[in-house]
Amino acid sequence: MMFKKNEQTEKYLIRRGVPGDARGIIECMQSVMDEKVYLVSEYYLLTERGEQERLKNRDDLTLVCEVNGKIVGVTTIQRGMYKKNRHTASLGIAIKKEFRHMNIGTKMIREAISWSKDQGIEKINLEVFSSNVNAIKAYRNLGFEYEGVRKGQFMIGNQYTDDVLMTYFTSTWHDKN
Repeated sequence: MMFKKNEQTEKYLIRRGVPGDARGIIECMQSVMDEKVYLVSEYYLLTERGEQERLKNRDDLTLVCEVNGKIVGVTTIQRGMYKKNRHTASLGIAIKKEFRHMNIGTKMIREAISWSKDQGIEKINLEVFSSNVNAIKAYRNLGFEYEGVRKGQFMIGNQYTDDVLMTYFTSTWHDKN
């Protein structure tokens, strides 16, 4: 796939992450965490070895977006780990600042949704800061619905920020309930 960056056409590849991507994934995630406005955690908690082990779990999905050999985006789908919530999963995404607003995140999420459907996951959940209006708009355009809000759940800078809960249903079972 291609995108324009600084009047130059660049190629990017979205693919499943492998253990050899661990360092690049950590660097990508940490670069977004360093901004202190998009993710709850400010430090990536897994070591490189821990990340390599996480990537071996076939129940979950990690997609990476690679540009010129560097990982610039990460999307994860983590399936519910209990029998009662195996039909659900949590979505997470981080795109390096200089690669946002290029449709990379949208393409990664579409791929993650497709994979989830193939795996029998019926409900994909995510959380997003209410201050991240661009992300909320993108999620709505992809078909995510509001499920709830946790008022003042986070303090970003000196500002109380709501936690917006959103859901994408991959099947129609919820229409019947």
